[in-house]
Amino acid sequence: MKIPSIMFIAGDPSGDQHAAPIIKKLTVCCPQVKTWGIGGQAMAAAGFEQILPFEQFNRMGYVEVLKHLPFFLSAKKHLINLMKSRRPDALVCVDYPGFNMPVMKAAHKLNIPVIWYIAPMVWAWKSGRAKALGAYASHIATIFPFEVPYFSPFKAPVTFVGNPLCESLPAIENTVKKFPADGAFRLAVIPGSRPQEIKNMLEIMLGAADLLKTRHPRIKVTVSRFKGFDETLFETAKQRGIELFNGPLCELLKKSDLALVTSGTASLEAALMGVPMIITYRTSAISYAIYRSLIKVPFIGLPNIIAQAPVVPECIQNEAGPEILANHMNRFLYEPRYWEETAKNLSALRARLGEKTPSSEVADIIQKIAVNGRLPEKQNFIDTSS
Repeated sequence: MKIPSIMFIAGDPSGDQHAAPIIKKLTVCCPQVKTWGIGGQAMAAAGFEQILPFEQFNRMGYVEVLKHLPFFLSAKKHLINLMKSRRPDALVCVDYPGFNMPVMKAAHKLNIPVIWYIAPMVWAWKSGRAKALGAYASHIATIFPFEVPYFSPFKAPVTFVGNPLCESLPAIENTVKKFPADGAFRLAVIPGSRPQEIKNMLEIMLGAADLLKTRHPRIKVTVSRFKGFDETLFETAKQRGIELFNGPLCELLKKSDLALVTSGTASLEAALMGVPMIITYRTSAISYAIYRSLIKVPFIGLPNIIAQAPVVPECIQNEAGPEILANHMNRFLYEPRYWEETAKNLSALRARLGEKTPSSEVADIIQKIAVNGRLPEKQNFIDTSS
């Protein structure tokens, strides 16, 4: 009997975290399965074979990618050649669309089924990607229920499989955090999961925290340090004597009353933990100008996008300065009712994302296609029940 071979490409830390439970589930239902490709420490710990160093893939923004274009072109060529020689039973693309789209098309030409997990945000920008996925993917697994209609007009089956953060984060059990009446707030500073995000955002965020501490000296500030990153990226925090937290982000959020978060998956994690926050982001002027010309939604923060309302403040580009950020945080500290209402609204977002377990759902899709050789019929599932 042939040993199933599944190729994964997850090029950033969140993709690595979300793919690892799928690999674990696959090894349970099919112990002999071989998983390999691009992934990080979490996937490797689950038994995944890393083909190339993961860290070089973790880049974001037009300018940053262009600077490292030779690497990306070489990596793409290498992976396509490996698909030709190793002939995996399926390719699983985990988000990372700028790189994964051409690899998906190459896999399609080689008659290798493609499962796409965490679909591109076609509802926000680059809507043409929906048509490409619909033409080349064997199955599209979305993590937001409202995404399904964007892909349903096309050939590929599309399924809402649940959100990985709802699976990985502890349930709040209908309780909402209480406003610290003694003023001893715990502020989590979450500067991002990419080196260039940390370089762009950390000094600004700590500047805002400094301003906040002049008015509220009892505030305790902790910086989330993404595991595996060089400590020199966090030198500005160390010089201020600020604590660095190296553990899972959810553990820091559990004991935090307020968060200052670089836009991305971390903002949704903070929301599902019921932590009031300010979402912020700053990138190069060129990248920002391109993004603004393409983005079709009024928000960039996932909590606001899911709620379809400004549940938490967003401070982007020119507004991402210490004074503006500190002013927004001050409102949370001075207005208990505003803080409590925000925490309540954030906690309610979990219900919008349903109770499905994406690791089981996606592992089942992979098994049916790659192990059992059954390509799915066209069906579109939006049900959010477990």
